[in-house]
Amino acid sequence: MTEENSEKREKRQSPIRIVIHDIVSFIVFLIILGFLNISLDFFDSNILSEVVRLLNNNIWLIFIFSVIFTIGEVFGSFRFPGNLPAPIFNAIGSIFLLNFLFKIFRLVGNLSEITTFDNLAKSFPFLYPIIFLLVLLGGYISILSGTSWESPKKKKTTTSTSKEEISWDDVGNEFKEMLYEAFHSARESIKQNKK
Repeated sequence: MTEENSEKREKRQSPIRIVIHDIVSFIVFLIILGFLNISLDFFDSNILSEVVRLLNNNIWLIFIFSVIFTIGEVFGSFRFPGNLPAPIFNAIGSIFLLNFLFKIFRLVGNLSEITTFDNLAKSFPFLYPIIFLLVLLGGYISILSGTSWESPKKKKTTTSTSKEEISWDDVGNEFKEMLYEAFHSARESIKQNKK
């Protein structure tokens, strides 16, 4: 039992560690942005200057969705029911992130002179509520399914396979395992995309 609890503690980061990690990450981003601004004096590149201008003009937007996602991560590190606000913050943060992505699409469209990117950013405002609802529902499904990003307990299987020994608990555990694997793989791919 103690081994299982220590494994859960390792998986679950402390709120202070999350905040420190995100603050350090944002400071590193600001340092890189500072170097990019300085490099404009040495490199005469239209693409670099447009990218740096986009980042400079949207620094507050980046800061806002970073803070919102950090708050969501902090709530997500708590046990149920303390983690219930996490999907709300993640859904709100996803709206700001989507807004920033649309600005990147516009920039790519302007630089490449391909109107598809610009049209994509203009013609899909309905994506905001869809993304909001998907992130919100996905977060609550993961919390209410009992997984909360942790693997459900596996029951020891017996060698006998008679139909009488299969219970609804076994079906529920299989369903929880399936949900855990789906959410865990989605979360890992999102983490890799952020890097």
